[in-house]
Amino acid sequence: MNATSANPERVRMQKFKSIILITAMLIACVGCGGTATPAGSTTTQPGSTTTPAASALTAAGSTKANDTDQSIIYSKGDKSTQDWQSFQPAQEDYLQDEHSSNFIRGGGAITGSGAVINFSGTGITWIGKKGPQYGIASYSIDGGAPKTVDNYNSTEIAQNPDVTVSGLSPDSHVLSISLLDQKHSLSVGYWQTIDAFNIDGSPLTRSQGTAAGFNSAELVFKGTWQGGLVSDGSDLSGGHYWSNETNASISWTFNGSLIEVFGRPDYEDGYMDVYIDTDPNPVASVNGHWGSSDDDTLNSYMLFAVKLTPGQHTIKVVVAGRHDNRARDNYVQIDEFIAFQ
Repeated sequence: MNATSANPERVRMQKFKSIILITAMLIACVGCGGTATPAGSTTTQPGSTTTPAASALTAAGSTKANDTDQSIIYSKGDKSTQDWQSFQPAQEDYLQDEHSSNFIRGGGAITGSGAVINFSGTGITWIGKKGPQYGIASYSIDGGAPKTVDNYNSTEIAQNPDVTVSGLSPDSHVLSISLLDQKHSLSVGYWQTIDAFNIDGSPLTRSQGTAAGFNSAELVFKGTWQGGLVSDGSDLSGGHYWSNETNASISWTFNGSLIEVFGRPDYEDGYMDVYIDTDPNPVASVNGHWGSSDDDTLNSYMLFAVKLTPGQHTIKVVVAGRHDNRARDNYVQIDEFIAFQ
């Protein structure tokens, strides 16, 4: 579980992005019944660093959340690897900043960096970019069946409505976005950008929900688990637990209608089965395999989410004792459970 060095492709793409920006300036200075559709268009690309979080009211009952808003949880790398890069100033972006990533790795069920936004409302639009260096992303609502959006375009389009989801129940939801190791044949990269989100409602931060992570007294363990703190800030809860013992489990009883599980996909990870309440059958079997190196470069990643009837529930994550034919072992690595009303 050691770190790797930063991806040189990312450095090359930062230079490529800067060239695009200068050129443009010279030329012309799914799970809850909702429907999701990739969306339309609007101009160019970045620079470098970070800005404060921001949400702004737009039309009545709606909110625009900037890419730095605390409701967004980005997957994290380790001491030497970044999953997402923050670019600023970028005059073409909302509030002149963005988070972008080109961090993909084939060979596993999970192939790229991810981000989620929690919100309360009936719809959401992901504002990103299209361009010649953009790839294909996966997205889903409340852990439902994933859909894909191809953000390749021959010219760069800023503040583009990449995906719009509507018709949701008026309560808590989570939109997840993950990079895929897939792209249009003409694309020169796998980049994805999060510039902002337009929400028919309001964003939800982690502090507006309840959570149980490393060292939480509310977690119930069966079987053999190990755990430890991390010093690089790559876990949401400050540490994580891991086990490869078949049928070992972690349970948490919570109140809410939306539950999410965050963990650490890696080369040695296999399947985890997820149970809710007293149902003897798992509601999901999640493959945590990422890549072909045991280097902990994809952390704080949402592995599972589901909507439930409001009230008290118990979630149990179980080591299934199996892995796909490219993974090294059967490990399950758990960082934090988060629930929203």
